[in-house]
Amino acid sequence: MGFLKQGDSYVHSEDIGVQAAADEDEEIHMPDPTHVAGPSQVHAEYILESLSRQMSEMARLQHEMMAIQDTRHEEICAHLKNLDERISGLERHYDSDMSDEF
Repeated sequence: MGFLKQGDSYVHSEDIGVQAAADEDEEIHMPDPTHVAGPSQVHAEYILESLSRQMSEMARLQHEMMAIQDTRHEEICAHLKNLDERISGLERHYDSDMSDEF
């Protein structure tokens, strides 16, 4: 999806140039791998469970975004229809004014 991990967070690949310039002055402290606590291997079940949760959350967010997009689409269509009706009314008024002159 274009995200790269930088430290403890993820950054979009297009923002790396902007981020890199800001981060050049900051020194990132990286822990010594010999002193980091935790398992040396992650269990495959945990990875699949985590991936499943992330995918479910992404699907939920996608549905929410599509609902918002549908709502905005309907609002825009309603505004365009209103403009079309108003322009048609102006055209009829203009045509009737032109026919009265002859």
